[in-house]
Amino acid sequence: MVRYSQNFLVNPRIADFIVEQAELSEDDVVLEIGPGRGILTERLLKKSRVIAIEIDPELCETLELIFPDEVESGKLRVICGDALKVKLPQFTKVVSNVPYHIASPLLFRLLEHDFTLGILMFQKEFAERLVANPGSKKYGRLSVMMYYHGDARILKVVKRGNFRPIPKVDSAIVRIVRKDRFCHDRDVLEEIVRRIFEQRRKKIRNILGDVPYGDKRAEQLSPEEICEVARYVKDRIRG
Repeated sequence: MVRYSQNFLVNPRIADFIVEQAELSEDDVVLEIGPGRGILTERLLKKSRVIAIEIDPELCETLELIFPDEVESGKLRVICGDALKVKLPQFTKVVSNVPYHIASPLLFRLLEHDFTLGILMFQKEFAERLVANPGSKKYGRLSVMMYYHGDARILKVVKRGNFRPIPKVDSAIVRIVRKDRFCHDRDVLEEIVRRIFEQRRKKIRNILGDVPYGDKRAEQLSPEEICEVARYVKDRIRG
C-alpha cells in the first residue's frame, strides 16, 4: 500500500465532520476518490449511494469484503483504477480525502463534471493556495482557475497526527461550490494566467504589451480583471 503514497485518515471525529459538511440525502450519488479502508465510505453509505474509486487492488478487495451487502444491492460501487484515467460516472457530490500527489490534476478533472458540492481534504499548503485572494503571496494560477470553476473555502485544518502513516504536513478540509463561470474563454484565460504568474514580479505590460492593468503585477489583479486582460489579448489577436 505504501507504493501508492496513501495516508489513511484514522480519526472518526474528522470523518464525521467531513460527512456532516456534505449535507447528504438519499438522492445523492457521492463520488469518493481513494476510499482506503473505508472510514469515510462507511459514513457516506448511511446517507447516500457511493461510487468509490480506488487504485490499490488489495484495498478494492478489502472494501468489497467490508461492505458486501452494499455492493450486492448496488448502494456501493467500487471502481478499481486510477482516478486520473478511468471514466468518471455521474455523481451529485464528491467527498474525498484526496491523495496529495494527484491533488491538482484530480481537482480540475472533477471540476469538468456537473456536481453541486465537494468536501475535499487536501494538503494544507495546497488548500491555502486554492483559496488565496489577490495580494496574498499564495495567490496564483491555482487560485484563479479555482475561482473560474467555483467558490472554495477552508472549513478546518487537520493535523498530521490524524493519519497513518503520519505525513510530513498538515491537511485542510475544503468546501467547493460550483458557480457560473465568470470568463467565457477558458483556454485563453489559462494561457494568460500561466504567462503572468510565471513572471509574477514583472508588470503585466512587460509580459503582454499594451493591455488593461498593464502597470500592475499578476498578484494585484482579481480573477475578473485577469479575464478582462485575456479578452483584450484575444480580441487583439483576432484583429
